[in-house]
Amino acid sequence: MIVPMFPLGSVFLPGDIVPLRIFEPRYVEMMHQMLAGQTELDMSFASVLIARGSEVGGEDQRRRLGVVVHVEQCVATPEGGYGIVGLAGNVVEIDEWLTDVPYPQAKITIRPDLTSAEGSATDLQQRIKVAAEAIDQMLQEMYGPNTQSAILGNNYLDAVELERMIANSESLNGALWFVARHLPAGPDIRYDFLSCMTSNDLMAALESGITHTQELLTFLQLETD
Repeated sequence: MIVPMFPLGSVFLPGDIVPLRIFEPRYVEMMHQMLAGQTELDMSFASVLIARGSEVGGEDQRRRLGVVVHVEQCVATPEGGYGIVGLAGNVVEIDEWLTDVPYPQAKITIRPDLTSAEGSATDLQQRIKVAAEAIDQMLQEMYGPNTQSAILGNNYLDAVELERMIANSESLNGALWFVARHLPAGPDIRYDFLSCMTSNDLMAALESGITHTQELLTFLQLETD
């Protein structure tokens, strides 16, 4: 499958909301063609992390994993660009980069959903709960109690919905991505999540990411004391 590509300095995970301001001419043209139905994947592009270089102007080096982003909302701006809100979907793997003219394109493979974990679903459910609690604690320490950044706070995310996903063994992959999206980690850790093929892999990567982030926050706190 050949799709439009939008390399960015951020890593999006399945389920992420993707707000973007489209102003660079090549991506404005990409939107024109998408709106005209001239692209293979309906109102969607794929986003990958820029390893080196800038989002603007091209000549960047790009990572090989990303996500499909489906454009949910699109508004033309007075400057001739677009403001869009997208929803990140399946993980994709770049098979081959094609031309960057008039905008970046690539042959991709859309990866299937995470394969089910081997072993006890109960064990995975408990590990997801522990991870969610650890991330919620980090966010509350960073932003204060009852903040809208708190993963389990009533003001931000639906704790009942998270509990529903965890309780349903068929929704554990969704619960994993749900929790992973809210770890306040940098692009390298989030990129590691994209490489996971099974729910066990993602759970282990999430636990490792939590530990790394906790250590970093502790170090930063010591630096400011």
